[in-house]
Amino acid sequence: MSLIEQLTVVSLVGILASIPIVTGRSDRDQLQLDASARRLQIGLDRARGIARREQRACVISLSEEGFMAPDEGILPASLPACTGIGMSLQEDFEQGPVVLNTNLPPLLRFTANGLLLDGGIAVLSHQRLAKARCLVVSLPLGVSRIGSYQGPLPSDGGRLLSSRCLPDVASS
Repeated sequence: MSLIEQLTVVSLVGILASIPIVTGRSDRDQLQLDASARRLQIGLDRARGIARREQRACVISLSEEGFMAPDEGILPASLPACTGIGMSLQEDFEQGPVVLNTNLPPLLRFTANGLLLDGGIAVLSHQRLAKARCLVVSLPLGVSRIGSYQGPLPSDGGRLLSSRCLPDVASS
């Protein structure tokens, strides 16, 4: 092999080796967003389970950081906090921030049999991804479903629409 051929092979190998790095970052971001959506669902399921297990109504708070017991000062007098609910929406070591947009109330109420009394939508987006994940809580039973939010996210206090949270279709 001549020197030119060797340089060509080395440069092609270098280009091919750099491709997974570029696509890997996007894949990591997508995995982070999907994991945050699952954590959102798991947090609600965990609070339902706590309410059923303890056979008492309780409340949790959802913020940008995740689920937590509300501060004592904002708890309704008749409802205690769900115990042991602390759960973040993303891991500390993740690559980029997942942003939460929601119209769910600051306190989510659960009945003693685990029904969620508050409805709304939570949309999770990532700064480097065009796709957003969403979770809709439908009333009257507090049934929730995860999907992909279609269309642009509203800005400056615009309305989130549950009709834009479409279920993911599994590809065969």
